[in-house]
Amino acid sequence: MFFPWVVYTMKMIFFLFVLTVAWCGAVWFALPIDLTLLDPARFVLLHLAPPVVVVLSGVISSRARRWNVERRKKAREEASAAREQARKAADEAERETELARRRAFFDCRAVWLAVPRAPDWFVDGMPQCSVLEQDADALRRQGREAALSSSLREVFEAALSQCEALAYLPLYLLPDHEGGTAMELVGKVWQEALSGKFQHGKNAPVPDCRRLPGADEPLSERVLALFEAEPAMPAMWLIGMDSLLAEGAQADDGGDDSGIEPGHAVAALVLSRPDLVLVREDAVERPDDANPYPPYWERGKGDREAGQWGKVPPSLRIQLWGLLPFARLHRSRALSLQGDAARIRPRARQLQGLIESVLIDAGLLELPPSGGGEARASGEPDVEYLFHNSGAEDDPAASNRLVSITTALRSLDCCMDLDRACNVLAGHGETGAARGALMLAEAA
Repeated sequence: MFFPWVVYTMKMIFFLFVLTVAWCGAVWFALPIDLTLLDPARFVLLHLAPPVVVVLSGVISSRARRWNVERRKKAREEASAAREQARKAADEAERETELARRRAFFDCRAVWLAVPRAPDWFVDGMPQCSVLEQDADALRRQGREAALSSSLREVFEAALSQCEALAYLPLYLLPDHEGGTAMELVGKVWQEALSGKFQHGKNAPVPDCRRLPGADEPLSERVLALFEAEPAMPAMWLIGMDSLLAEGAQADDGGDDSGIEPGHAVAALVLSRPDLVLVREDAVERPDDANPYPPYWERGKGDREAGQWGKVPPSLRIQLWGLLPFARLHRSRALSLQGDAARIRPRARQLQGLIESVLIDAGLLELPPSGGGEARASGEPDVEYLFHNSGAEDDPAASNRLVSITTALRSLDCCMDLDRACNVLAGHGETGAARGALMLAEAA
């Protein structure tokens, strides 16, 4: 089979031959030219030049048209490729933005718990992680307000004795069923703790007690939204407290129909933003020979760099910085399970998608590509502990819920030791409004 250019060349030669013959016939028999008067060179040019010029013009114009078509086609392809590249870049940027939003987190720097009995798994190793055991009989005799006040006082005294910078952080309380009573109680005890620790003066801490915004959203979502809305807030207190034990909720037979005892808990967490930076000038004292009259463009430079430290004095920032983060808390996920609670595998399949989303949010799984596919493990997901409130230990429905969770975890290659599944209801009883903060504190 001939190459296309060979076929094209043969066609052009044949066309040139036919055109030359036709032109020569016209020159000899149609044009009024006396050929005897021409010299040999002009005679040859008269016969050959016009056909050659016509053929060359046709070839050049054909090549020009073909080049123009190819140029336009290439331009269209390049424009289409550029649009596709721009679309992919936009999708990738949107994907990265979404992934960054999903993987937002905050750090936990300290936890203090006041409960009647320390959990069995707790080991007293870190100073900023303390469990203050309370006398259950004394709590019953005191009443709810007095019991919570005494536990709060112990928590605040333990915290301020370890880090005075905590006195300058805002305190956020989880709402409870008592309305404004709990806020007044916390504010009073917090004021007493600050008054006993600091002298009144120019830099004395001012109590800042607020109610944690939001109600229907998960706890971690509310904290993340708070850090986004308060860029100058370095860290915060999160307080959850309640005492069904002290308010006499326990029945005469020792419990209610659900088999869950009334409990008492005060959970206090110190949570900080992840990008907290300690400016070097704020951590050390200025030398004696420092310039007392800095130029105006350098004045306030340290304050601008340390704007994220809020009201914490420069001399105490290193204390708060010294409470090193030991837990990273990500977004929460919620799911309303459908179907019969006794059917474990269908519920496990519903939970599998939820747990996969949680693993992606925590960076333990990579987000699937935009075009689809499965999430890839970026490491070996390992669940050390599982804190749950599925119900009383002898409740079959509670057992089914726990088995559904462990089955869903195993389907994602997450090994779960049931000995490390901690039931906060069985360990602490019904803690009411403190349960959310208590579970978060114990998990941290």
